[in-house]
Amino acid sequence: MNWMGMLINLFAIICGLGAYIGIMNSKFGREHANMQYAIMLVTIILACLIGGALRVVVGYFMGIPIHV
Repeated sequence: MNWMGMLINLFAIICGLGAYIGIMNSKFGREHANMQYAIMLVTIILACLIGGALRVVVGYFMGIPIHV
């Protein structure tokens, strides 16, 4: 099992969830509550970008090939 890849995915999901909760609890999120799905989509894309970047960084510095 690819434990490093699973940990990176878990971290990316937690970052995306944290970003979504943070945005929705901010003044901007309360004012734009009608755009909840668009905000959710942006945070999912952000989580994917974080996970992809971590895969590249971990693979580069640790020499571990992490397949997408």
